[in-house]
Amino acid sequence: MRRWLLALALSAAAAGAQTEQGVPLERVETQAIYSAGQANVWGLSDQEWQQFQEVMKDRRGVWSPGLDPITALGVSADTAGERNRYAELYVRTEFERTRKELAFQLAVDQAWHRLYPDTKRLARQPSTTNASQPPVRFALIVKPECNECDNILSQRLTAMIGEAEEGVDVHVVGTGEDDNALKNWLSHQPTLLAALKAGHVTVSHGGQFQDLQSFPAIYSKSGKGQWTREL
Repeated sequence: MRRWLLALALSAAAAGAQTEQGVPLERVETQAIYSAGQANVWGLSDQEWQQFQEVMKDRRGVWSPGLDPITALGVSADTAGERNRYAELYVRTEFERTRKELAFQLAVDQAWHRLYPDTKRLARQPSTTNASQPPVRFALIVKPECNECDNILSQRLTAMIGEAEEGVDVHVVGTGEDDNALKNWLSHQPTLLAALKAGHVTVSHGGQFQDLQSFPAIYSKSGKGQWTREL
């Protein structure tokens, strides 16, 4: 009798290890860990991640299937404070993504020239030749004490800003990641400085591009996310 009661108690305990919906706690805990990990990847709190999931269950999920969490929360925000937070988070995330994608594309270009130096690449037409498909973004890689770089900044930057939908990212190689050195160089670039203050460009250290063989370099990004070198 005692053995039977013990077995019954164990069976009841096992049954109790389920949620009211009949989902094992083990699975619930796994889902919670996954959600926490995803929230952290996007720079969101657990509560914000849950809010994102609720947003995508509603009309937003039908209007914009596959929308990223930051944008989904941003367009669904009710207050200016919330919109500003998600806008800043979006910009930081997008900038980091763009930087990494561009660095990889540059590495691909260098690998091509290294492995197949005598073979021209196909489908490398600059986006500027097709007015019906303007570039989404430009990336300009320059370095101090480079006359051609200075010329590009003074003569072409304004046109690039007007052509690209999302503006221009300027990466400066040779600053040694020293903010003061970057600011000092920037103070001698009036066109770039004005564009930066107007919010049309971003300026950052370009240490990841230090192996580039020639400067300046201009890359454009298409609507499909493909980076193409134009100079």
